Amino acid sequence: MLITHKGIKMKKVLISAFTTLLLAGSLQAATNTTTNPIDMDFAKMNKYFNSLVEQHINSSALNNINYPRTDIEDKQDQIIIKFDLAGVKKENIKLSVNDNKVLILKGEKKESKENKSKDFIKKEIFYGSFEKMIQLPENSEIDKLDTQYKNGILTVTVPKKAIKQPKAKIIPIK
Repeated sequence: MLITHKGIKMKKVLISAFTTLLLAGSLQAATNTTTNPIDMDFAKMNKYFNSLVEQHINSSALNNINYPRTDIEDKQDQIIIKFDLAGVKKENIKLSVNDNKVLILKGEKKESKENKSKDFIKKEIFYGSFEKMIQLPENSEIDKLDTQYKNGILTVTVPKKAIKQPKAKIIPIK
């Protein structure tokens, strides 16, 4: 529930004030030069925490969370999965299915040497290794799975077996 006062959303104001207080407290603890051992320990922990956060923000693992983009179409007799792998060479793609019927796509999108040396202002194109897993239904026919890689789109077609409905046996009531 938002409380408004003179057109200002109080929730945003409260969040902003709280964030400012937290940052001010962290800054004070990090720059505090007192000899109080508790303050010094807090400053060390804060510095360590900030370095961990910074490492993870800059890590390439965060950049490929949603890579590759995927479309999954569930038809009556088959499942069609399309992976957008523009710029990934066919030999850098590995597709497998484990015993639990999980489709696993692994690969690497390599950056050209000429792109590495440029000074970018903004860089959003993902380069690096990736992995995506998709749970297939129990009635998937893994042995008849078909793949096609064309124009940067990997299409995986997985046929499905018809699910047999168990017949109910009528039991007479005596």
